[in-house]
Amino acid sequence: MKRVRTEQFQYTVAQYLKRRQYVDSEGPLKGPKLSQTVEEMAANLTVQTESGCTNFVSAAPCQADSQQYEIQFGQLRTFLTDTNVQWSREVTSVLYPLFVYLHLDMVHCGLKSSVDSFYSRFHSMFLQDTDQKDIIEQLRTTLTVQDISSNPKLRAFLDNKYVVHLTDEAYNYLLRYLQSDNNTALCRVLASHIQVEVTSTQRTVYQLYGSGPSGVGGFSRGDASNNMEPGDVPASILQNEAARNSLQECIKRVKDGPPSLSTVCFYAFHNTDQLLNSAEISANSKLLAAGFDNSCVKLWSLRARKLKAEPHQVDVSRINLACDVLDDETDDEDSAGTEMKTLRGHCGPVYSTTFLTDSSGLISCSEDTTIRYWNLGSFTNTALYQGHAYPVWDIDISPCSLYFASGSHDRTARLWTFSRTYPLRLYVGHLADVDCVKFHPNSNYIATGSTDKTVRLWSTQQGNSVRLFTGHRGPVLSLAFSPNGKYLASAGEDQRLKLWDLASGALFKDLRGHTNNITSLSFSPDSSLIASASMDNSVRVWDIRNTYCNASADGSSSELVGVYTGQISNVLSVQFMACNLLLTTGTTQENQEH
Repeated sequence: MKRVRTEQFQYTVAQYLKRRQYVDSEGPLKGPKLSQTVEEMAANLTVQTESGCTNFVSAAPCQADSQQYEIQFGQLRTFLTDTNVQWSREVTSVLYPLFVYLHLDMVHCGLKSSVDSFYSRFHSMFLQDTDQKDIIEQLRTTLTVQDISSNPKLRAFLDNKYVVHLTDEAYNYLLRYLQSDNNTALCRVLASHIQVEVTSTQRTVYQLYGSGPSGVGGFSRGDASNNMEPGDVPASILQNEAARNSLQECIKRVKDGPPSLSTVCFYAFHNTDQLLNSAEISANSKLLAAGFDNSCVKLWSLRARKLKAEPHQVDVSRINLACDVLDDETDDEDSAGTEMKTLRGHCGPVYSTTFLTDSSGLISCSEDTTIRYWNLGSFTNTALYQGHAYPVWDIDISPCSLYFASGSHDRTARLWTFSRTYPLRLYVGHLADVDCVKFHPNSNYIATGSTDKTVRLWSTQQGNSVRLFTGHRGPVLSLAFSPNGKYLASAGEDQRLKLWDLASGALFKDLRGHTNNITSLSFSPDSSLIASASMDNSVRVWDIRNTYCNASADGSSSELVGVYTGQISNVLSVQFMACNLLLTTGTTQENQEH
């Protein structure tokens, strides 16, 4: 029964195909052949090879609706003129022959109304060129087949193929457009009347600056290619080459020349009634965070825009009882924003704060042995990290904000991730407090400085110590990696700034000049300068290349290039930003009510 129904279905489909005048309609319904001769296999392989995307133009259908001439040509023109692709201008040379042949094809088909609309809409595109203008004006009066036969120039168009030279990239660009939509009219003209000569582009060092189309259109009889030879370099490209060499030479002279003094921006804390422990500026220079002894973190906006929390769907900070009188009062401070926000959550002094790379969050560590994450969209504490048994002195975030590290009074450093409230790694080896931690630029290593007067370099993933740097005569309070990843700077209570070569593990430079504890270090973006802040109320900038530096009169190292002092009682931190800008935070000598 099932076989009979299948045969009836095949018979019905075959009759329908015959009525639609399809040839050999019964062949596909009989199913695939299980055996083939060698000749049949060769023929099938040839058909599969010649029916690929490369021959898409030549295999286009040979029928098109009367309205499709204008629609398809208009879409191609819009595609080439509105896009800013480098091959659009080269493919534009196809528009002129397409316009002529589409016009003549519509005349042959007797589509008079379509001819008039098509000509009036697009003929103005080709009136700027003198040779093209002559043919375009003749098409205005060409409305019948007899008009074409009586015009020698139009007969030449039909008797010969118009040649267009395109590069490989431009030809593929045109093919991708033709395959993207119904472009049967365009494909028929391209297959019948236009010969596209594809030339391979020769990549040279001058291709960086670009070049014009590699050829122009014309008839195939007597035309010669005008492609540019590799040695015929335009003068404009040679000028660009000279300008590039001059720019590179200027960059080299600036890089190898004497260092320029950094611009210093100092943010001073006035009248702090609570002891200020730390200060940090975000990477985008928009926010300033500070940790205080009264267990709070304060956040300031460094721009004109005030700090405003995102609206909450539910205000969990207020619980209304049945006896409360509910008013429709709104908090004007929250709606308008403020210049400062106070973040409360710790129950002990806050010793360090660090922003995420995108400044969307902040982490802080405290004497209460915890680390807290603050969402700077809502200015709320959203995560609590516990693991240390004693106060946490310092924290640092990896360059991509995937991990953060902490150092504590329990003599260990720990690795954390934001999605886990427990540490992933413990770095054990110091004999006293871990006072500072810092991530290497590649995040594969963590450096720690300790009260035991040593600096250790740890493998982030393995957890083992790979370098031990000794030489300090007091606790190490600050660390900094150079952005190029070659050097590690360390400083502390011995008033010396030491630079270590990470590859060899040896001391690279020992810089002297400060007269009190060094509390903060920062490298310039090009790794040539390093700034240090000290409790002697000064900020010093050093050139580690030591090429153009002279000996200082006060006994400082010859690498010293600048000393910045002011009416300050304590410098908390220094941070190099873009454009050689050095941001400094500290407290003034005033002592009034906050």
